[in-house]
Amino acid sequence: MVEVKNLTKSFEENLVLDDISLDVKTGENAVVFGRSGTGKSVLLKCIVKLLIPEAGEIIVDGKSVYSLKEKGLNELRKEIGFLFQGSALYDSMTVKENLEFPLIRNKKKMSQKERENKIHEVLKAVDLEHAIDKMPAELSGGMKKRIGLARTIITEPKLILYDEPTTGLDPITVKEISELIKELQKDLNVTSIIVTHDLLCAQIISDRAIVLRDGKIVYDGGLENLTKSNDKFLKDFFTNENIVVKNGSLNGK
Repeated sequence: MVEVKNLTKSFEENLVLDDISLDVKTGENAVVFGRSGTGKSVLLKCIVKLLIPEAGEIIVDGKSVYSLKEKGLNELRKEIGFLFQGSALYDSMTVKENLEFPLIRNKKKMSQKERENKIHEVLKAVDLEHAIDKMPAELSGGMKKRIGLARTIITEPKLILYDEPTTGLDPITVKEISELIKELQKDLNVTSIIVTHDLLCAQIISDRAIVLRDGKIVYDGGLENLTKSNDKFLKDFFTNENIVVKNGSLNGK
């Protein structure tokens, strides 16, 4: 679904992505780790051409992103869902209006009745049917994440890009959101790239872990195999005061 070839991106003197290459298979959940400022979110933005790299190529669903003209790029973006770190709900719109907006914009042939049915369908999927008429200010952080996820999947994308989907949430809500992402992957056969620092989230959803360091990919494989690495950076990164990767699973200290 996604091929990244020799991607290089810098901001003035700061080299963020240094000639990286990776493939993400259809239906796969690939989790991207790395310290703050190591280019994780930059990678996501390059995939949808919100940022343009100095070198390299990205192919999504067989289409070369940087070769597409505006019309072709817009058509491709309709096949990609992007869940932003802050959920990015429209403050002046109700939940229903937030969900309806992408349908009106991208599914022009859909009738009003079909839109309403779709809105109820995705709200049921995230267990928030009762919140349909609420404003974003009336929602908790976890509810906003769920509505953001509902808005992301409502157009039935082939690829979803998640930027820190569980940041700022309590452990119980992290588990709920992560299990929901995994369930949606199974039900929709969607391909996902997830940027996260959250090891509990990664344990639940990841088919594969990718670690960025100094603009390079230093690990690409199963989450469980990270425990076998002798690399000091990987050992330090995947151990903190609350959670430690041990014997292929995540355990509280």
